[in-house]
Amino acid sequence: MKRSVLAAAFPLLLCACSEEVGKPATTGEPPGNENDATFEVPVPAEGRTYVSLAKPEIVVPEGDATASTAWDLAFEKLDVFTNSGASGSGEGGAFGPLDAVTFDDGIAPAVPFMTKDESGGAFRDFWAYDPSVHVLWVRYHVYGVRDGDKQWKVQVLGYYAEQQGAPVAAIYRVRWAEVTSAGVGPTQTLADIDGTAGGSQAPEDAPSECLDLGTGARTKHTPAEALTTKDWHLCFRRASVSVNGELGGPRGVTAVDLHAAETKDETLDIVKTRTDDSELPRFDAVGHAELSDPKLVWRGDRIFSALSDYWIDRAAATPAPTDATWLVQSAADGVSRYLLVFDRFDGATADGPGKVVLRVKPEGVPQQ
Repeated sequence: MKRSVLAAAFPLLLCACSEEVGKPATTGEPPGNENDATFEVPVPAEGRTYVSLAKPEIVVPEGDATASTAWDLAFEKLDVFTNSGASGSGEGGAFGPLDAVTFDDGIAPAVPFMTKDESGGAFRDFWAYDPSVHVLWVRYHVYGVRDGDKQWKVQVLGYYAEQQGAPVAAIYRVRWAEVTSAGVGPTQTLADIDGTAGGSQAPEDAPSECLDLGTGARTKHTPAEALTTKDWHLCFRRASVSVNGELGGPRGVTAVDLHAAETKDETLDIVKTRTDDSELPRFDAVGHAELSDPKLVWRGDRIFSALSDYWIDRAAATPAPTDATWLVQSAADGVSRYLLVFDRFDGATADGPGKVVLRVKPEGVPQQ
């Protein structure tokens, strides 16, 4: 019986702009420290609001915003982007959600990486992070993948493997099966898909392995190659799994997490109990009817940040912020880091938060 990692001790290897000016909030609890800033960010119905966290303040980047390092966060409807990766040329990034009390403590726990913005889709939540040992545990969700009139169900079984006597991250194990109106085809399994891309210190153009679910063919592509190639459905790269559709690639593939609604209630302790065998019934239970549910939203990849989807409590009647702390890295120097919490939304609708009220302070400043 295989666990979701080899052992819990394995280390993780892994443009429209608003003209409004942010101002201190006039309601709510005052900051508990002179270094805390309570700040209001109006988010327009269209376009983005850019924020620098150093003061903090709303900024209007000159020229192409993606080439500017004047901003750290960009708010657009119900999304928050960092100035990094696919969103900008800055040295930013973020990590979270962290426990809400982290903001008061002033010090974030050791984190394995700062997440850069990247294109992603249905598979972006396939893991849960254990900060005590820096390990990713797979959730064993079942995903639907659709390519034209063909569709498959896919389950990620593992993220770690042993090679030459040493543990290695981003060596994936997956199982999948084609699903048609006539029934489900045979289950196929791969245990050595190489998503290492040379490791976390390797160049960003190092190739990683991609998979065609129909033929089982495996190819290695750099990120640039993957964006122009139709010979794959899923690409595995470090801690992310890409779908060859929309921003992910030209093939028009879409996917959906059939168990996405469970994510918010899945504690780490729950996820850690799951195994290949215990979650096989969940995989076997998915058939044509489950993949044909009209409520499912099938998408290719789009741009995600560490905050995407997680900063919003979608169980609320109208959008509300999640009770959590976020660690955000400066886009300008890639060294300075800030802790922030979202206190509330004023005037939220189904499409946007209205005005976001947040608190921010440099990391290393405890509550007084």
